[in-house]
Amino acid sequence: MNVIKKIKSSFPYFRGKKITHTVSNPEISMSEREKKVYDEDKLSLQKLYEKWSCKDTWFLYDEGIPLLFGIEPGTSESMDDELSNKIEDLWVHAQDCVQKQLLSVVNTEKPEVEWEVRPVDLYCWASVSRISMPAEFSLLMAFVVQTVKSTEVNTTSVQNDGPQDAIFQRHREIVLGAATSLLVNAPELCKNKKGRITTSRITKQIIENKNQWFGDEQPLLAESAMTDLLDGYLKLTRPVV
Repeated sequence: MNVIKKIKSSFPYFRGKKITHTVSNPEISMSEREKKVYDEDKLSLQKLYEKWSCKDTWFLYDEGIPLLFGIEPGTSESMDDELSNKIEDLWVHAQDCVQKQLLSVVNTEKPEVEWEVRPVDLYCWASVSRISMPAEFSLLMAFVVQTVKSTEVNTTSVQNDGPQDAIFQRHREIVLGAATSLLVNAPELCKNKKGRITTSRITKQIIENKNQWFGDEQPLLAESAMTDLLDGYLKLTRPVV
């Protein structure tokens, strides 16, 4: 999903306007303050996983396992002992699962600390192992898994068209990345008059701003195809009109 790298550069902006959070009343109650902190933490996790989901593989020990706990890789020095112990325990469990072929890594011939894992494989293993994961990670990866399965079905049901097929799959990824960006940074633009997020509104925003997402290329997916593609993800998170 390298296309997300391109989208990330525009995350703080939409139509040239920077998206900011303002507080009209500085004297907020404790419950409001807690909600604000919660929302900021949630947004931080969403951006963390969007940032890392653009990578094809993660180092299992240094990146994958910390991300399962919502920890930015490379910040282990800021963790408390309890969290560090949980990460080490999961690392031991992960090594055992790799040896038993319950967790797939791409380079078992290398030293264990250099093992790399595909994000989808790590998510599926963590789900089967009943490992508690941040909701932001679960929703994003469930979306990716569904998309991968859909792509596999399409690939086996139609003849591969070489370069054109590769472009089509890349455009699917662009649509998915654009939808994720809109949901995180401009959710109000994705809602209908009743305040509910709909795939039709998301698709409309993507098409109206297609140059932002596709550059000089014309989207290969029709509006109805974009809507069908996005339906799966939103059905995982909330009812869709």
